[in-house]
Amino acid sequence: MKDWKDYDRGDDMLVLVGPMLGRKAEKLKPQVAVDGGILHAVAPLLWAGDGDSAGLVPNNVPAFTKHNQDETDLRFCLNGLRSWKWTELHLVGFLGGRRDHELANFGEIHAELKERAGFRRAVFYDNQMAARIFFYPAGSHMTSINGLFSLMALEPTVVSVAGSCEFTAEKQPLPPLSGLGVSNRGAGEIKITASTPLMLLLEDDDKNMKTKGVVPFHSGQSRV
Repeated sequence: MKDWKDYDRGDDMLVLVGPMLGRKAEKLKPQVAVDGGILHAVAPLLWAGDGDSAGLVPNNVPAFTKHNQDETDLRFCLNGLRSWKWTELHLVGFLGGRRDHELANFGEIHAELKERAGFRRAVFYDNQMAARIFFYPAGSHMTSINGLFSLMALEPTVVSVAGSCEFTAEKQPLPPLSGLGVSNRGAGEIKITASTPLMLLLEDDDKNMKTKGVVPFHSGQSRV
């Protein structure tokens, strides 16, 4: 019987390829294909999804089929990958589809950040392979942003923002999906601290915004 643990290569970074990409997920590895993402994945370590996509999986790709429709394909995949050694997730092909699926996937990542020790961040990419939404765990993080960005949370949190940005904050309560954190503007290094997992959203109306690839950052241990 196949075991998820047998396919862990010990990588720090893992790329999950979802069904909405519309192109091959080149230059990103190692990859795990999620459901219809098998059409866009390149040399995936394995495939995870429900029976609707099982027939698309090549014979040489290990397949783990979800039989419980009470959980999303992403949740099924995250549960299977729980024992792997990754600390970063990069998600391509998960934006731009059904809004309910998109929001459910955000919720799954938020929950995983609270449950998985050492989970440093998750990054959602758009179909042009630009990093758009970052999920950070509770704690302090340094990042570099040039352009418009917003901060949001899926549960009540307390946020501090300092550095090269238009609006700073010191232990500011931030309700779930509040407008308090929208439309800030960065111009360099920014320190963000939150008491719960936090979303950082990069917007595309600024020609100087750097969203290609991954915004560099390092995580500290301090908490609000």
